[in-house]
Amino acid sequence: MDDNILERSSPVEPGYQPPPLIPRLGTYILLFFLLVIWPAIGLLFLFTDRDLNLDLFDPVLFIYVPTIIIEWLLFAAVIMAVRYEKSPFRTIGFDRLRWSYLPLAAGFLIASNTILMGLQFLLDKMGLPVDKAVDQIVARAGESVWWWLAVSVTAAVCEETCFRGYILSRVKHITEKGWLLPVILATISFAAGHTYQGWGGFILIFIYGLMFCWLYVKTGSLWPGIVVHFVQDFAAIFLYRWFGF
Repeated sequence: MDDNILERSSPVEPGYQPPPLIPRLGTYILLFFLLVIWPAIGLLFLFTDRDLNLDLFDPVLFIYVPTIIIEWLLFAAVIMAVRYEKSPFRTIGFDRLRWSYLPLAAGFLIASNTILMGLQFLLDKMGLPVDKAVDQIVARAGESVWWWLAVSVTAAVCEETCFRGYILSRVKHITEKGWLLPVILATISFAAGHTYQGWGGFILIFIYGLMFCWLYVKTGSLWPGIVVHFVQDFAAIFLYRWFGF
C-alpha cells in the first residue's frame, strides 16, 4: 500500500514538498488519551449495569448535549495538536472535498451495511446481541430530530478526525511501520466508545471501524468516511420509524 497517500491526498503546486511531520509533546499526550484513557473509560461499561430506562430522564440533557460537548472538545484538541506540530491539515485527511467521494461513500455504505447485517445475525445466534439501550436511544431520537442531527454531524466529523485521521496518521509516522498497528489501535479505541451497546455492539463496531480505516487508507481522505458516518447515524431514526430497525 502506498505510504505517501496522505501527502498526495489533495492537488498541490508542482515541486511542493510538505513540511516534515515532527511529533511534539502534545502529540504524545493526545495519543495517550485517545489510545489509553478513552478506551479504558469505555471498556468499564462492559462490566457495569447498562440497564437504562430512558423514560426516566431527558436524553437531550443527559446524552446528546454531553456527547456533543465531549466530542467537539476532542476535535479541538486534535486541531490544536496539528497546528502545534505545524503540519498541514491534509496530513490527517482534510483534503479538498470532491464529488467523486459521494458515489464512493454510497457504495461503501451499502456494502458495509450488508456485511454488518450478516454479522449481527451471527452475533444474535451466538448469544451476543447488540444491547437494547441502542433501540431506546434511537426510538427517543425521533422526539428531538434537530438534536439528533447535531449529534450525527458531531459524531461524523469528530470521530472520523480523531479515530481515523489523527490516530492512524500519527501512530504510523511514530512507529515507522505499516498500517496494521495503527488500524488495530485506532479501531479498539473507536469501538471502546460504543461499549454501551454490550459485547455484541463492541464486536460489531470494531468490524465497522476496520472498514472505515480501510476507506481512509484507500483514499487518504476523511471526507468519504464523514459522509458515510453521518448518513449511517442520522438515517437510523427513519429506519427505526419505518421498519423497526
